[in-house]
Amino acid sequence: MILVFAMLPILVVVAVLYYTQAQAALAKNNFYQASNNIMFSEIFDSYYYRTVVSDLEVLNGRREKLKLMSKAIIKAYSLNDEESGLIGSSSIIRNIMFESTRSSGMMPFIFDIKKPESSHFVRADYRRLLKYTTILGISLQEFLMEGKFHNPGTFHVLTDKKNSEVYLLNITAMDDRHILVIGERQNDLKTEFMNVKKQIIEALNNVMRPEGRELSSDRRLFTFILDSDGKQVAPLVRDGYEPMFLEKKQREEVKAGFNQNSSATYQMSLNNVDYQMVISYYNQMGMYIVSATPITDILHAQREETSKFIIIGCIVAFFAILIAMVLVSDLVKPLSAVTLNTRKIATLDLRDIVSVRRFINRFDRKRTDEVGEISKAISKMTTNLSSNICNLLETQDRQRKIEGELNTAKDIQLGILPDNLDSPIFSPLKINGKMIPAKEVGGDLYDVIELDEDNVAFIIGDVSDKGVPAALFMVMTVTIIRQCFSLKMSSAEVMNEVNKVLCKHNPNMMFVTLFLGVLNRKTGAFTYANGGHCQPVLCHNNSVSVLEGLSGPAPGVADGFEYKEFSCLIDKNTRIFLYTDGVSEAQNEEKQLFGENRINLAVSKFASLDVKEFSESMLNEILSYRGTAPQSDDITMLVADYPQ
Repeated sequence: MILVFAMLPILVVVAVLYYTQAQAALAKNNFYQASNNIMFSEIFDSYYYRTVVSDLEVLNGRREKLKLMSKAIIKAYSLNDEESGLIGSSSIIRNIMFESTRSSGMMPFIFDIKKPESSHFVRADYRRLLKYTTILGISLQEFLMEGKFHNPGTFHVLTDKKNSEVYLLNITAMDDRHILVIGERQNDLKTEFMNVKKQIIEALNNVMRPEGRELSSDRRLFTFILDSDGKQVAPLVRDGYEPMFLEKKQREEVKAGFNQNSSATYQMSLNNVDYQMVISYYNQMGMYIVSATPITDILHAQREETSKFIIIGCIVAFFAILIAMVLVSDLVKPLSAVTLNTRKIATLDLRDIVSVRRFINRFDRKRTDEVGEISKAISKMTTNLSSNICNLLETQDRQRKIEGELNTAKDIQLGILPDNLDSPIFSPLKINGKMIPAKEVGGDLYDVIELDEDNVAFIIGDVSDKGVPAALFMVMTVTIIRQCFSLKMSSAEVMNEVNKVLCKHNPNMMFVTLFLGVLNRKTGAFTYANGGHCQPVLCHNNSVSVLEGLSGPAPGVADGFEYKEFSCLIDKNTRIFLYTDGVSEAQNEEKQLFGENRINLAVSKFASLDVKEFSESMLNEILSYRGTAPQSDDITMLVADYPQ
């Protein structure tokens, strides 16, 4: 890690330095190459005019004659107003061009770049000159459309290979649209003109070296001359070497740059060497001048400087690392010991206090530096972990004991509830009861007691609380009810006695909603008392009704209250459905209650089922409505059929 942090800044500086120096070297070399191309352009001009002019003394007068004629026509054109057009109301231009043709044999015409068909020719047969070949190897029309021409005029050679004719041209731009061309046949010099390009190439091959020329001790500059097809013509290609060649797309890019007075720069590979190349176009002969320098030569000095910097940086980094290792060795060794001991926490029995103390003593907590602080923190953490784990295990033991006690309480509570409701002693009644506590033990209660051979008592209630306190309160309530019914008390008398005892022995101010009813199995007479409980539902021939009559508040609320007793006649083939508010107040995910209307509909819906199937179907209906919502209260149901 120390090595990384020591070397990283050096590497970043080296990379930035190398990149900036390399870019500067490439830009500087680009300047040298562009200067070289300009020099060769001047050499071309020198060779061209020396070959065409100096070596052909006879042309001096002819060139001067063409130049004077061009000046006269350009002067007349400048006097012509814009509205009259190229040869409008003024006939000066036409007269000059006509006279030059008639008297001196010159062939003038004005070429329209935008509309070649509108070009002006003194004689129609002069139009043939547009098809003749220039020294570039293209037609004169193509040369005029693509070239750039300036005053006082550009001289060019035009040949007709078919008729072996040669023309000397003076080309002058009149404006951005019109070009003045004045030609004169030079049949007496056609041999010399035909060989102009060849002579120039031969001259270049005599002076250009294939191995290039040295700019300095560590840099070379190669120059290549390519023809209009992109093939190398100078210097001569040595055996075993790949010639320089430009693709059509590259040639077009270089030509476009020539029209904008700029050169094109490329990085290309030639003979397995990467070069930086600057390419220029020489339009007089349609040739390309390529200046190439090996990139390794350009970057040689920079690489040497970078290597020196890297060596110096490595030396500095070595001493920096050495000093850093000496400075941090006092910290690293204790940290390694702390790390090694910390890894052993995973295998340490944190329940064993003796093992924990031995483990803590391995840390040097007397140090006053960062290692000492870490050692103290790990020791404290280990001690706290051991303490927390021991407390957690004790809590789990207590939890298991509580769960065991709750399970025992649940068994006791379920044992208090009747488990023989299908016993023949209740015949001809069909009875079924079901209770589902919201916690381990519940506060709901139900019971069915045979009072004598004719009468059966039905009890259902709901203690105000839940859990163990409610279960104990429920057990006390059931015990009082059973004792009272054993003394032959009526429903109202039992309710009064339960209220009296609960109010007297109720330090937590709990209460129980309670319904007590006694049914005569022979006559169908039903006497009952309702202490704040849900009203029972009667179903006879699929007709659902509610058993009216409220005797008073829930027992345990109002001490000394006297409860009323109600009576009615239960028809044969009637189902009695008693339930706690855990049924009516069951909630779904949207906190909506199941409600009494759904109870009445469900009672009618399941009227044809027997009492056991009825209880299961009602429970499933409640659970389906509740969905994923938690059970909020104990669910208790008691159903009895009074058959024919």
